[in-house]
Amino acid sequence: MNEPETRATPPALTLYYSPKACSLASHIALEASGLAYRAVSVDIRAGQNRQAAYLKIHPGGIVPALEAGGEVITESQAILTYVADLAPESELIPRPGTRARARAHEWMNWISSTLHVRYRSIFRPQTYAGESAAAADAVREHARLKLADALIEIEARLGQQPYALDTQFSVVDAYLFVFYLWSHDERIATELPQRPRYQALAARLFERPAVRTVLARERAVRAYDLPPEFSIAIPE
Repeated sequence: MNEPETRATPPALTLYYSPKACSLASHIALEASGLAYRAVSVDIRAGQNRQAAYLKIHPGGIVPALEAGGEVITESQAILTYVADLAPESELIPRPGTRARARAHEWMNWISSTLHVRYRSIFRPQTYAGESAAAADAVREHARLKLADALIEIEARLGQQPYALDTQFSVVDAYLFVFYLWSHDERIATELPQRPRYQALAARLFERPAVRTVLARERAVRAYDLPPEFSIAIPE
């Protein structure tokens, strides 16, 4: 049986990410954890994720991928949980066996299976529609309606608490932050519901040093826009 990895002897960590992709959540989690890691940009827009070098790391050509001690972990929820458990003192996820831990996974499962799918259907409708332009348009428009429903659900889930898991910043918040940024993408092309609680959460996260560090690093690779309310300059 493999011995669990501990903070005292962390493995060598390399995160493969693409700027502003869902890998941003894992990037933030690693920075917040205090663990030593290396961040390697994989430019999806330039097709680097389909080149042989990256396909050896992740045969599916998807980010994020986390190389940990010679093994590769994929899928955001798995990486976020693994990173948080490697640095338990950072309290990025509740302890195993607690209801709070179940709530964290409830959130992350919903984000990956529902929220992410809404955005993917808008940004890449051909994933579901194939080569038919008419079908792609239908998928995109339906996803815009369903995205509004998902954002309303986030507002309800957040309630009056400062973070997704009540008073403690966690990897769930890092994951939600990605999709808050995506909600300002020009491809959404529709008016979305008011989301003051989600906006307040995003503003709270934007003030965290780990978030600012990661945004600066990613925007030095590709200078993507931030929501207009984030007016504080990030050094490049």
